[in-house]
Amino acid sequence: MLTHMAAIYKRELSSTFDSPLAYIIIPVFLGLVGGFSLYFQDLLGGGVASMRPVFFWSSVFMLLLIPAITMRLFAEEHRTGSIELLITLPVGEPAIVLGKFLAAFTLVATAIVLTATYPITLLLLSKVDPGPIVGGYIGLFGLGAAFTAIGTACSVGTKNQIIAFLLALALCIIPFASGFALHSVPPAILPLVQFLSFESHFGHLSRGVIDSRDLIFYGSIVGLFLHIAAFGLERMRLR
Repeated sequence: MLTHMAAIYKRELSSTFDSPLAYIIIPVFLGLVGGFSLYFQDLLGGGVASMRPVFFWSSVFMLLLIPAITMRLFAEEHRTGSIELLITLPVGEPAIVLGKFLAAFTLVATAIVLTATYPITLLLLSKVDPGPIVGGYIGLFGLGAAFTAIGTACSVGTKNQIIAFLLALALCIIPFASGFALHSVPPAILPLVQFLSFESHFGHLSRGVIDSRDLIFYGSIVGLFLHIAAFGLERMRLR
C-alpha cells in the first residue's frame, strides 16, 4: 500500500507543480493574508506584538485556498475519463485517496510555512511569547488537514469542479463560522456546537493552549472524510 500511495502522491504533486495552480494560489493566499493582516489589522497595534491577525486571516483564506486545490483531485479524473483507469488499477482505494490527499496537503502546508516570515519578523522586533505562535501553527496545520480531507471527499462525489469547490466551501465554512455565533446558540446544544466548531478548537491552539482533545478532533475529521472518499471510490469500482 505504501508503494502505491507514494507513486500516486508523486504523480499528483508533480501534476500540481507542473501546472500554474500552485504558482497562482499560493501568492494570492499570501498576498491576501499579508494585506488584511498589515493594513486592516496592525500586527503591532496598541504596542503589543501578536500573531493573532495572521492566524485569523490565514484560517479565513484557507476556506478559499483549499477547496480551490482539492476540487480537481478526482473531479478532473472524472472529466478526462481517467477515473475509470484509476479505479481498475490493482491499487486499494485507501492508497489512492491518501496519495491525493497528501499531495494536496503538501501544497497547503507550503502556503502555511511561507507565512513564517511574520513570526520571525515579530521575534526580531519585539518580545513575543512563542507559545501562542507554536500553538497557532499547529492549529493552522490541523485546520488545513481537516479542510483538505473534506475537499477530497467532495471531489470524489462529483464530476464538476465548480460543484466540488462549492460543496467543499459549504462543508468547511459552516463548522468554522459557527464558532463566531456561539452567543446565539441555545444553551441546550451549546456544548455540542462548540465541540463541533472548527474555530473553537483553532482558537484554543492559537492562544497557546495545546490540548490533545483539539488534535484528536482534527485527526478524527480527517479520518472520517478520507474514509468517506475511499467509500465513494469503492462504490465506483463495484459499479
